[in-house]
Amino acid sequence: MDFISEVKKKKEFSGLPDSVVARALKESGDEVKEARSLLRKYFGVFLTNRVLKFGSRKSEVGSRDILSCHISSKKRRYEEFYDSIFSMQNHDTFGAAFRMEGKNKISIVDLGCGVNGFSYEFLPKGTRYVGVEAAGQLVDQMNSFFKENKFDGEAICGDLFDLDLIRGILEKEKPDVVFLFQVVDALESVEKNFSLKLIGEIMKSVEVLVISVPLVSLGGGKKFAVKRKWLMDFLESDFVVKKDFEMFGERVLIVGKK
Repeated sequence: MDFISEVKKKKEFSGLPDSVVARALKESGDEVKEARSLLRKYFGVFLTNRVLKFGSRKSEVGSRDILSCHISSKKRRYEEFYDSIFSMQNHDTFGAAFRMEGKNKISIVDLGCGVNGFSYEFLPKGTRYVGVEAAGQLVDQMNSFFKENKFDGEAICGDLFDLDLIRGILEKEKPDVVFLFQVVDALESVEKNFSLKLIGEIMKSVEVLVISVPLVSLGGGKKFAVKRKWLMDFLESDFVVKKDFEMFGERVLIVGKK
């Protein structure tokens, strides 16, 4: 039996990379139902019927509608969120990208982007945006959105555990900044310390990394007691945390090189 194809017969998993499905099958001992259960744990919350239905009639809805129905983005007011990241006081952090003919022109790679591509209009003017997301349905929706609006954006279906893929994207795009929003905990739940390995690879290619981690549960208002000391110790040892702030239930870290 082709176990990967069997798992992907379910619509919500049909757009996932084979490598993601194969990892779930390995963990489940090739039990298809158990593999699907694991994938729902990691991805189901990001592939709700409401999001998929919006995607099927995207011409009738706006980007704000999709952002508001997606559990990882609905709490954010993106104008404020990006303003806090790309504010004037952070221009030195982002270096030459903010000093090109006086324009806020910047190149971004967003790893594990979810539906963040639909927030393109709130990014600095003229941004080049590339999002990497495992859920192929979201990738298709975002690429249609970029094309219809003539935005300089692109979404790529990919597995963040595929470091060769990530290196290739970073080498091609040469971004000024990489986003890693609400991804660290998910990576750690699959492989301990993988997020540190990924951050190390990212920082070989960029000057600035923006990380966010949730302070409350995605489903409600339950606060997390965890301080993620292991993450902060790593960042402060190898890099410089240039800004550390909280908003919309997330802790945001702007990280640069020493």
